[in-house]
Amino acid sequence: DLSTGSLAPKVDPVTFDELAAAKNPETSIAIPPQSDLAGLGRRAKYAVVFIRFEAGKPILIVLPVRGVGYQSTLFGYLALRGDGNTVAALNFYKQAETPGLGGEVDNPKWKSQWPGKKVVNDSGELALTVHKGGQADTTSPYDVDGLSGATLTTKGVNNLVHFWLGENGFKPLLDNLKAGGA
Repeated sequence: DLSTGSLAPKVDPVTFDELAAAKNPETSIAIPPQSDLAGLGRRAKYAVVFIRFEAGKPILIVLPVRGVGYQSTLFGYLALRGDGNTVAALNFYKQAETPGLGGEVDNPKWKSQWPGKKVVNDSGELALTVHKGGQADTTSPYDVDGLSGATLTTKGVNNLVHFWLGENGFKPLLDNLKAGGA
């Protein structure tokens, strides 16, 4: 349940279709324009996340993410380590961005920047940022260098990450996991 960040026992994760649910007003919420960083319009009330536990503690959290890029909606997964604050990986499984520009979201070299980056800073503020190509502080634990020549795709990736890690996305879940619940 995205609003509470807790498990939704009445939702079957095997049959639940988040994209279909996002289109149905009964199973989704409208995202206010000022909060709709990812350009979705609506989001499902629920999402299927994958959490690997060891000794009762999460060690890997995999979150489905999507958002508008330049030419397409990017669909992917953001994996966080068990602390909920360290990126393990970002991968897009569906996108139709410009080959050689925004399509470079699939480039292993670009994706290799993500592991180890931090989501929130010491003040608890969302700090993970994808900067315009060549403008990131690559020594910063919060900065990812964007795709050169693909400003709108870079902005789209930054926006979708901020949306899904924020209050309207998975922040309630991540807060619950950090507190020892879910």
